[in-house]
Amino acid sequence: MHPLFAGRAWVGAHLAAAVAAGLTIAIVVRAVFSFRWSGALLLGLPLGLLGASVCLSAWYVLRSASRAAGPVRPVLTVLLAALVSAALWASAAQVWWRLVDSLGVGLGDPLRAGGFAVLFSLGLAGYLVAAAAYQVGLTIEATSRASRRALEADVAQRDAELRALRAQVDPHFLFNSLNSIGGLIAADPSRAREMCQLLGEFLRESLKVGSAVRIPLAREAALVEQYLQIEKVRFGSRLTVQLSVAPETANASVPSLLLQPLVENAVRHGVATLLEGGTVALSTRRAGNRVVIEVLNPRDVDSRRGGTGFGLDIVRRRLLGVWGDAAALAIESTPHTFKASITLPYEDHT
Repeated sequence: MHPLFAGRAWVGAHLAAAVAAGLTIAIVVRAVFSFRWSGALLLGLPLGLLGASVCLSAWYVLRSASRAAGPVRPVLTVLLAALVSAALWASAAQVWWRLVDSLGVGLGDPLRAGGFAVLFSLGLAGYLVAAAAYQVGLTIEATSRASRRALEADVAQRDAELRALRAQVDPHFLFNSLNSIGGLIAADPSRAREMCQLLGEFLRESLKVGSAVRIPLAREAALVEQYLQIEKVRFGSRLTVQLSVAPETANASVPSLLLQPLVENAVRHGVATLLEGGTVALSTRRAGNRVVIEVLNPRDVDSRRGGTGFGLDIVRRRLLGVWGDAAALAIESTPHTFKASITLPYEDHT
């Protein structure tokens, strides 16, 4: 679509350019032919409007020439269009000159020596200036489109990465849960059945939020509690759960199942390594415009059970994908405790 039809602002800009062109023509013909201001303006302003109308075609010429291969052909195309348009405009200008002179303003013969040359030069210069202005506009438009496509591609890539990461969370958790159930089948079938029921309820709930990119932190904490109830069937009194979600953080928007890998690690590499078990504590708090989420668990410094780092890595990558450097996962390890802390911007879930 031609910029003229892009909005009122563009119409105003084209009208202003037409008036400026008319004034320029009036100034030039007055200086060259010693016209009075009244005659110069009567000749120049209408020709400026006519010239602006002719120069509208430069936009279409540029759009067509830009599809040609190489830099030479587009330039020659625009130059040829400028020559033809300037010749036609100069011829029309001579007709208008004759009509204005017939009103008795004393412009003289439009075929006087140098008359056509001056008009042709003005038409050629005006067309080339218009073509240059449109070329700048087309370049800005093309740059804007390229930037928009790059941004859309980056967003699509991040979205695909986040979906892939989320897809990895579910099998990882399911594998660990089924492995736990497998260990209970022979030793305690009733507890294995109970764990299967709790697992089914957890999976049903996780499917409800599976289509959501973000969920409130309170609901994420409820999913964590459901998971830990599954693990309590296996560990019994060895596993104690403490959940403390500050009210001011309950509606904070977080990626679904973000905390799942952290609590899995807390159970698998913390409580499970201790004969007496221990407590998995999840707490949240507000710090200005940020939310701090902490998962704390005991650990056995002498335990030989080492993790692959998959859980921590996936949390870091999901935080990076959503907030970039504005969110972070920090690890604090002592001989007897392990704490994972997530800091992220507070955003109300809507």
